[in-house]
Formats: sequence, C-alpha cells, structure tokens
Amino acid sequence: MESARSGRHDGSRWPPVEDAMSTQLPHQLLPGAKEVPFAEIEGTLSRLVQDGRRRSRAPARSLTATVVVVGEPARLVSAADALAQLGEAGGVRTILISQGDQPSPTALVTEHSIAIAGLAPRYIDNAVASLRLSSLPALVWWRGGSIEALDDVAGLADRLVLDTESPDETWARAQTFLEETAVTDLRWARLTRWRALLAHLFDLPRVREAVASFNRLSIDAADVPAARLFAGWLQTSLRWPSSNQISIRRVSADGKSPLERVQLEGDRLTITLHVPSTRTCLHASVGGEDGMARVVPLGDGALTALIGEELGIRTRDLAFERALGAARELSVS
Repeated sequence: MESARSGRHDGSRWPPVEDAMSTQLPHQLLPGAKEVPFAEIEGTLSRLVQDGRRRSRAPARSLTATVVVVGEPARLVSAADALAQLGEAGGVRTILISQGDQPSPTALVTEHSIAIAGLAPRYIDNAVASLRLSSLPALVWWRGGSIEALDDVAGLADRLVLDTESPDETWARAQTFLEETAVTDLRWARLTRWRALLAHLFDLPRVREAVASFNRLSIDAADVPAARLFAGWLQTSLRWPSSNQISIRRVSADGKSPLERVQLEGDRLTITLHVPSTRTCLHASVGGEDGMARVVPLGDGALTALIGEELGIRTRDLAFERALGAARELSVS
C-alpha cells in the first residue's frame, strides 16, 4: 500500500487554541491519557515515546500504519478498545475524532493514540493531514458523521472502511471515491465466511450444472444492509437479470452473524446456508442431501479481528465494488 495523498484546505490554518477544554472526551476512551491543546499533540507524543523507551529500556515499537476513526463518542469507545488490542500485536498510530462545533477542542494523548473531541467537520481533514504518519499507509475507519467531512478525509486515505449503522448515504457517496481510494464496508468482512462457503459449493459438479437455473434468493438477516451486500455480490457474480427474485427478511438474532439463513433456489436445485442453534458454525446443504453438506466455523466477528483483516488488504476489491452498486438498487421485500 502506498502512502496516502496529503492535503489540506487551501489557505486554511489552525486557529489559536480557544476554549480548548470546553468539549470533553471520557478518559476511559484512552486510559492514562494526557489532556492537551491541539498545538501540543506532537510534542506530547514525542515525550511519551521517549519516556516509554526509557522505562522499558527497549527499542521503540515500529509503527506500520495510521488508523483514523471518525464517529460518535459511543462508537469511538469500542473502536479504541479494538485498536488497543490490535496494537499489542503490531503498532499503529490511532487518531480518534468525534464531531462537534469546536475549531480546536480537547485532545487526549497516549504514546501512540490521539483522541479529539467535538471537532468541527470542516477541520477534520486538517487534523488528519497534520497528525497522520505521511510515510505510512493511512486507513480511515468511518463510523458516522458529516457526509461533507467524509468527502474531505477520503482523499487522505489509502483505504476507507465504512462502518455506519444506516449506510445508504455513505454508500452513495463512497461510489464517487472508487477510482481514488480503496473502499470497503466492514459488513463485507463479516460476510467473508458466507461468501467463501457458497463459492466453494459452486465447485461441485451438480451445482455447476444447475447454475443457469438459479433464479430465486431469500435471506433472513439480523443486519439488512449486510444482506443487501450479499445479495448484490451473488447477483453480480451470477449475472442475474433484474427479473430474478430477491427477498430479504429482517429477523432477531444474537449479533454473532449478520445473516441467519440464505436459500438459493432454481428449478433443478436448492442450496441452503444457515447458522445452527449452536451459534458456532455455518452449515450448508445442497438439495437437502447430507452427503453434499458442508460445515465451517462461524469465525471471529470481533471488531479487533475485522479491522485487523482490513489493515492487511492493500488493493481495491472489485467484487465489493460491484456488490455495492447492486446493493444500492435492492429494496427489502
């Protein structure tokens, strides 16, 4: 992954520190953090790194990327926890930003993490451009906020990971970034086991012979946008016409999997994938025959595992991009 493009608003400068402590971030977001004005962030980082090196008497940990998280304060806490666990295995500089109306708000700083509370959207790209490590890849983890700010930070990202509860607006805007930035949605990572298992079934001769006959897809999902992505992937992979039937039904579940059941039907064959009552695996069957059944672990759906997987991806995902375009056209029936 090449380093991200740099840039700020032309002519814009950080204003003098005003009311620096008027917007507060919970200290549990970054335990043990120092509270500083924006202008003192880099100097504080340097001192903390030096102090940590003296205490441990070991070389400073090598950083591999900048991860920028933008979202509501409550969603920053879970992201910070995930990245803290990830940081134990490999170093990243973490920048956590919640939006507000402050041009220069409170910052919390630890050795490799920064949290900025209540930052006005027009200054978010300035903050990212100033604090990211320009020589290393930059991943922007978008957990919600001003769509105009998304426009600005997308140009500074090598990889943009969408992760909003209601994604339609961000999906629409993200399609304008596809030629400039590698874009994905964290739901796509949650669907990896489902996509891989269904694709594996298409290696079976009986399934390959029935490909042209498949014309109906029904999905029971705890996360309807994820179901739309899955349906969009299958629709574009099989080159289905718009006349084929796709049905998505919202169901209640425990949150371990975005989908509960997928059924692909045709005149010759039916394929069913579902999460059984054990909630630990994913089961697939072809035509109801036990001899053609497959079972795989459900996988680790924790935020740490998902964002760690995204950090390891360096290129555009054309399958996701096609699925995204199709998903935007799907409605829930």
